[in-house]
Amino acid sequence: MDFDGKRIAVFDTIHGGRQICRSLREIGADADTFDIYHDPPSADAMHSFDVVIAPVHAPAALMARVEALNIPTLTHHQAVGEIARSNEKLQSACVFEVTGVKGKTTTASLLGNAYSDRRTALLTSHGLELRENGRYLAKKRLSITPANILTALELMAEFDFDPEICIFEVSLGGTGLADVNVLTTLSPEYGIGQDTKTSTFAKLQMISNAKASSCVVASADVTSFVKPTRCVNTFGNDNATVRYAKTAGDHAKIEFADLTRVDGAHISGEVPFVLAGSYDFASYKDTILCFAAAALSASLDPETISRTLTSFRGVMGRMTATEISGRVLIDNSNSGLDELSIERAINYGLMFKKTGHSAVLIVGVEGKNVCEGIAPPAIASLAETDGLDHVILVGDQMLRVETGLDETYPDLESALRKALAQTVVQDVIISCVKMWR
Repeated sequence: MDFDGKRIAVFDTIHGGRQICRSLREIGADADTFDIYHDPPSADAMHSFDVVIAPVHAPAALMARVEALNIPTLTHHQAVGEIARSNEKLQSACVFEVTGVKGKTTTASLLGNAYSDRRTALLTSHGLELRENGRYLAKKRLSITPANILTALELMAEFDFDPEICIFEVSLGGTGLADVNVLTTLSPEYGIGQDTKTSTFAKLQMISNAKASSCVVASADVTSFVKPTRCVNTFGNDNATVRYAKTAGDHAKIEFADLTRVDGAHISGEVPFVLAGSYDFASYKDTILCFAAAALSASLDPETISRTLTSFRGVMGRMTATEISGRVLIDNSNSGLDELSIERAINYGLMFKKTGHSAVLIVGVEGKNVCEGIAPPAIASLAETDGLDHVILVGDQMLRVETGLDETYPDLESALRKALAQTVVQDVIISCVKMWR
């Protein structure tokens, strides 16, 4: 779409609307942005706009008003794709976009590790990093809202950084910029837009917005959504393009058959690797397959993928076992935390509990940093798991009242200090706080 000279309304200042608006103005559009949650535009105001750009989760009533006015609309994802498509920083780069319910950050981080010897721009829920030959040139705290791809391009221009590889973790879909479109999972599904749409509807933008020359990587159970003419590589079960050949002890082997690379070549082979890190392999198992499928699709060689997986030690806040002051720390505090992930972390942590020692659970929500919390009844139920000796709650006073837990701390940092004070060497601390890291 040619935005030059058009009057454009950009909805949602919270999730990147200002960045999209600024970028539109730079290319000649007359754009205004609106805080649709606190001060939505009136019907009279909407009449003057040629185009509306809205997040996929915009309130249904507002979008119905736009539709009634017959104003063309784009999602944030589509707008970012249109704005950035001709950006010179992307012209010679291999671009990955990663979306899904679970496994996005780990998949993107593994790709970043695999390309550590290249000029790489990596945007994940941990922020943006510009790397060259393993060195960090710049870091910036950013969310994974699609508009922050534009912010990333601005930072590349500021540092005169020409990436060979761009890896963008994107919330709720893809922009169409990718050479390799990675859809990690569609479950567990959840409602968006005041429950008028589903997360699956949004995340399938990864496929509907994909450019014809790109590859789609998805789990074997979602391929019915993919156009059959497109390059598609699946991961997961025995019928998938990429699957496990065997796993025994600390050795695993991935096999792939008739995989289509983005350059059109068809390949088959194996990727053996060693499980060398202190992380819960069961929690990472599918994500590792997803990474391997994405990397192979982009023509990365199996040897490099094998080295990447053998040197993998888990991702901060994603089911890793580390040491803190002589205690075992199960770090599972992240923005995607849910009830099932907490349960898995508890079970994983209790495996490290020794006779005569304690296991302490830190659980809750740093509410100021996340969009959705965890239901208090779920927290209360998990806190009663056999084998836990103490529970420390993170969250506001209302969460304390609703869960019935009596120790409440405002953030993970203060809760961790408390856990260290009431434990001794070889005790286990299980950290499960929904938060941005």
